[in-house]
This record gives sequence, C-alpha cells and structure tokens, in this order.
Amino acid sequence: MHPQLTLPLGIVPSSSFANFYAGQRNQTALNSISAFAAGQGDEKQLFIWGALGVGKSHLLSATCQKAVESNLQVSYLTGELANHPHALDGLEHSDIVCIDDIQCLNNEAQTELFHCINRCRAGHTRLLLSADNAIENLGFALPDLRTRLSWGPVFHLQLLEDAELRQALSHVLQSRDLVVNDDVMDYLLRHFPRDIARLKALIDELDNASMRAKRRITIPLIRGVLQ
Repeated sequence: MHPQLTLPLGIVPSSSFANFYAGQRNQTALNSISAFAAGQGDEKQLFIWGALGVGKSHLLSATCQKAVESNLQVSYLTGELANHPHALDGLEHSDIVCIDDIQCLNNEAQTELFHCINRCRAGHTRLLLSADNAIENLGFALPDLRTRLSWGPVFHLQLLEDAELRQALSHVLQSRDLVVNDDVMDYLLRHFPRDIARLKALIDELDNASMRAKRRITIPLIRGVLQ
C-alpha cells in the first residue's frame, strides 16, 4: 500500500485554504477544492489550471493538509517527480492523489497517468491535478488522456485583480505586524511580480531585513535588499 504522506516533499506546511487569497473570480474553485479535500461531495476528480502565480501549488498543498487532518491517506507528486519510472504505481491505494504541474510529464509518464486515472476511477481514489494551461493546449499526444483529464470539473484560476491583490498584500503585512505607508505599497505593486505567492516571499525577506537593520520597511530599504 502506498504510504501516507503527512508533509510530502515540496509541500509548504503553511499552505492552507484559510490563507489562500482567492479573489472573486476564484471563489467557486476554492469552495469546490476545499470540499473535495474534506471528502465531501461526489466528485472523484478535479483539474485546475492557470498561469504561474495563481496559486495552483498552494491549493494542492492545502488539499494535502486538510485531507491529512481528516485522517485520509494522501499522495502528492510534482510532474517532474512523476517522470521517474513507476512513480505512479500504487497511487490508487490512497484516498486522495495530488499531481502538480502535469505539463511537465514526458511521454512515458503521460501513458502512466492515463493508467493511473483508470485505476483510481475503478476504486475510491480521488484525483486533483494541475497544469499551467488548458487541457486542450497541453500538447499531450495521447487523446484518451486528454479525455480522462476532463472527467471531472475543470477550473481556470485567475490572477487577482488590482484591488484584490492590494487587499491580499495588506493582509500579509498585517499578519506579520508590519506597517508600511501607501508609497511603499504602491512601489511593491508597481515593481514586483503581481502574484501573491512571490510577494509573500518578498515580504518575508523584507521583514528579516527590517529586523536586522532595526528600521521600518521603506523604499530605500527595499532597494537595498534587492541590491
């Protein structure tokens, strides 16, 4: 039997549904995936896709966390790990299988995923899969694999809109008891990638630099950190 992975390699322990900033356009997807992770509903498979930074890996991580809290057996793989021979063998013995970035699968792994989906479908295993593009644009050579990826609901995750991103960044700062003025907020949103995951990583770095320098976060401090 495939072992339960309580904190699988590549999963960020702090990732949860509670600290995912969905935005209005992603709320339906968030609700569906959260219910799926808790074993609620009849869906056996979900597929999520979107550009870098929309939070796909966060949602897979959160799914693993919530499933483990519900005493479910969880398996997690990235697309690159799934390229290893026999990496998908036995996953049908888990309650939930999460495979991230399946656009990275090589031809052999694509065939293995096809068979894995069939085995999971024949049993009681649920699948959460993610990619950086829509199913029809992944370039998979196996038509039947594309069909199977569409067997459950498909959600296109959207980047946060400007006001939502600003609000999410404000929440991140508040959670760290950090106070910045509007000029700093505008500078961060204007000069850095517009996805909350990378902005959170930057805030962590700035927070550490601020404590070392015993200074509040200012635009000069930001520039100094980045140099």
